[in-house]
Amino acid sequence: MGTQLALREAASSSDGRYLAAVAEKVEMRAWKDVVNAAPLWLRISLDLVAEESDGVLLLASRGIPSLLFNRVIGLGGDVPVTERQIGQIMDRYWTLGVSNYWIHAGPFAQPMRLGGMLQAQGLSLYRRSWVKMVRPARKVQVEESEIHVRPARIDDAHRVASIVGPAFDLPQRAAEMFAHLIDRPHWHVFVAELRGEVIAAAGLFIEDEMAYLAFAATRMEHRRLGSQRALMQARINVACDEGCRWITTETGFPLAADEPNPSYHNMLWAGFRPVEIRDNYAPPGTQWRRSGFEAEVDEATAC
Repeated sequence: MGTQLALREAASSSDGRYLAAVAEKVEMRAWKDVVNAAPLWLRISLDLVAEESDGVLLLASRGIPSLLFNRVIGLGGDVPVTERQIGQIMDRYWTLGVSNYWIHAGPFAQPMRLGGMLQAQGLSLYRRSWVKMVRPARKVQVEESEIHVRPARIDDAHRVASIVGPAFDLPQRAAEMFAHLIDRPHWHVFVAELRGEVIAAAGLFIEDEMAYLAFAATRMEHRRLGSQRALMQARINVACDEGCRWITTETGFPLAADEPNPSYHNMLWAGFRPVEIRDNYAPPGTQWRRSGFEAEVDEATAC
């Protein structure tokens, strides 16, 4: 099924609206927990906050330039947005000293004119939207490969941080946040090995019936060898074993039909289908910082 057809069916279906809503919720819970997992000293040193109010999560960090940690999730999902609420969000970022951030606005957000309201407050539509992907939790057959996927151990912490951190342009101390997810409740962290060397890492967050492929990254010198597909298969099967009904993730939506976007195509290959395209609104001049690494969540990343 083509992307546009899938999106039209999702938009006209109550199931599509429901899946988009629960996918947003589990994303919010996961990234709030990423922040909560960090030691207090680390959160203080990075000026890192995760504030939830009325079903909306505000992530902000003056010490982390990545937009992954400077964005608003869930706006308009539970209650209609007001101009006053938008103003409060913008004021909060100003108070926190953050000038570059995203406010996500999905097609099911209330009111329907949310995009116009955000632009009226001086925010601009960012050049790339994100596409939210969902698939039923059904096991997949793992392909034979030289790449071996296993659960991360505590002694893998520095390896996980050294892979995921650069992928998201994180300073070294911020990269340690992902290492703290190993063996944490709700989380399953995996590493991929090639001939005994750890070359990639990924995280799965589970809450109730929803599983969320939260992040994945591969060392630059080992790209395009199949580690992302192997990590995706492993996380899908663990989500099934844990009794989940649905699995969700997201990535940058292609700007053109012929734009290379291995991350998006890997998700389609793994049985994910789009349920919403989420626009991003930002202060003028905001840009996603690119790196030479491969990451699952990126502006238009290659996985």
